[in-house]
Amino acid sequence: MKLLKSILLLLCFLFYVNDMNAQFYKKSSKSKKSIKTNADEKEKLFNNKKIINLDEQNKLEKSIKVGEQIWMTKNLNTTTFQNGDVILQAQSDEAWQEAGFNKQPAWCYYNQNIKDSIFEVKHLGKLYNSYAFNDPRGLAPEGWRLPNLRDWKNLEDYLLSTEMSLLDAFSKEGWTNGNLGKNTTGLNFYPSGWRDVGCGGLGSKISFWAFQSPINESTPYVSLYFDEKNLGTLKNDSTSWIMGYNVRCIKE
Repeated sequence: MKLLKSILLLLCFLFYVNDMNAQFYKKSSKSKKSIKTNADEKEKLFNNKKIINLDEQNKLEKSIKVGEQIWMTKNLNTTTFQNGDVILQAQSDEAWQEAGFNKQPAWCYYNQNIKDSIFEVKHLGKLYNSYAFNDPRGLAPEGWRLPNLRDWKNLEDYLLSTEMSLLDAFSKEGWTNGNLGKNTTGLNFYPSGWRDVGCGGLGSKISFWAFQSPINESTPYVSLYFDEKNLGTLKNDSTSWIMGYNVRCIKE
């Protein structure tokens, strides 16, 4: 009789242990599933935010056809690469230099000094360093590309061939040297200056990065300005990461 009771007690204990283990694994499985679900939700929200940012950026891009080319009518103003990754804003001189030394893509607004105060000029688009311009993630929005020196030359040649000039691409306002553009093309190239350690050239010079492949340490750019005869001039040059220039995209 005592042996039977012992066996029954042992069986009850084993059933109890088995039930507890089943409940533990069930809770553990639910917990892991919950953690995975939360991680998936966070990733989904992050990806949705990227898509929203890119959609908003694409809505802002307006274009105009000049000859066989289709150009943006405004300087690029994006804060993300084509895949949605955020580009660093390096607004101060120190932050700008640090980004360059670290070979980090960066952008800034033009810093304008007025009566010992600094104002960010936001309506003219962003100035990008060469690391942002050349980054393989793509600075140009989907459907657009970065113009090369040939694209800029083709634009100038087309204007000259149709009895126009770069004056027809220059803005009608914003110049501090007494000259005015015509902007008959609608490109509205504004003298928005440049960036190195500090900012300069606002009101007198236009500078755009030009794409080059393969990418080298020195990145080409174009400068557009009034010459001695008050005509528009386009000059090719190249420089390093310390400079910050505007970007104007062309349709693929």
